[in-house]
Amino acid sequence: MMLDPDDATMYSNRSLCSLRMGDGDKALIDANECRKMRPDWPTACYRQGAALMLLKDYKGACEHFLDGLKLDPANTEIEDALRKAYDAMQDVSQHQG
Repeated sequence: MMLDPDDATMYSNRSLCSLRMGDGDKALIDANECRKMRPDWPTACYRQGAALMLLKDYKGACEHFLDGLKLDPANTEIEDALRKAYDAMQDVSQHQG
């Protein structure tokens, strides 16, 4: 990052851009960097979970969404994302078993 390599918001925004472009790997790299800088920021947890959803790592996504909900229990966006990740994880396990 050229402007400010220590700005967690920029990593979060770039992660969102990568998510929208369908690049889960890049989204996760930036989300992880964001979380290192601001470990208590629910948005960082959400970005990690969203990237893992795109990569079909539903269990990992659930873990990060749960982290986000612990930080912000009233966040309905994270709650909805957790529900979707959990449902996707259940669907995968039903099709495997």
